[in-house]
Amino acid sequence: MIRRLYSLVFIRDILNRKVLLGFKKRGFGKFKWNGLGGKVHSDESIIDGARREAKEEACVELENLKYVGYLEFQFEYDMNDIMATHVFCADEYSGEIAETEEIRPQWFDYDKVPFDKMWKDDKFWFHYILSNKLFKGFFLFQSDQETITHYELNEVDKLE
Repeated sequence: MIRRLYSLVFIRDILNRKVLLGFKKRGFGKFKWNGLGGKVHSDESIIDGARREAKEEACVELENLKYVGYLEFQFEYDMNDIMATHVFCADEYSGEIAETEEIRPQWFDYDKVPFDKMWKDDKFWFHYILSNKLFKGFFLFQSDQETITHYELNEVDKLE
């Protein structure tokens, strides 16, 4: 079984109850809204990977990253591969949020998150992001990458 490391970051504006999502313009997840993130390189830590991806995708430096979740994704077309995804939140950043070749960032009100244009699993766990709760989950998708065959999801007291 191959576990590939990924990071996923959600920048929140707590005061105004908004979350930054990125519209993916190319690659895996193309045409979906998601957090910032991607593959963690072999020569970097997971948190360094999260910071690098935020810089590459939205031109921001993240501060005070909080580790809030761990998700595993598996697709029926390759049952030997698991996307081990470490989920972070950042309530502070520096720099000007800007569109890049890969991502078009946009702020969404907490109650207007576009779940119909996101990965199908997001609607199950996204509320944890907005309510400062820790979570762990597993999602198995059919080969079409749209249908969830099985999932397990739990709020947890701590993440390792």
